[in-house]
Amino acid sequence: MLVQRLEQYQKEIKQRKRLDETRRKVEVLKKQLRERKDKMPMGKGTYGTTKGRPPKKKMTAKQKTLPAALQKKIMASKKKK
Repeated sequence: MLVQRLEQYQKEIKQRKRLDETRRKVEVLKKQLRERKDKMPMGKGTYGTTKGRPPKKKMTAKQKTLPAALQKKIMASKKKK
């Protein structure tokens, strides 16, 4: 009787350990998913009709005709945004 109860308790302990391990794994995966969403914006409307990262900020043809010093200032201001 006592041996059976002891075995039963041991099985329950093993199941609880597995449950705790899986809960920890789920929490880690949720955290990674949140970080990934923060890094890579998804969804319609965030950047128009496209999904994913926004396009790189480039200079227009008109801006390329400006003096070099002014071009550097423009690119520096685009990098800050």
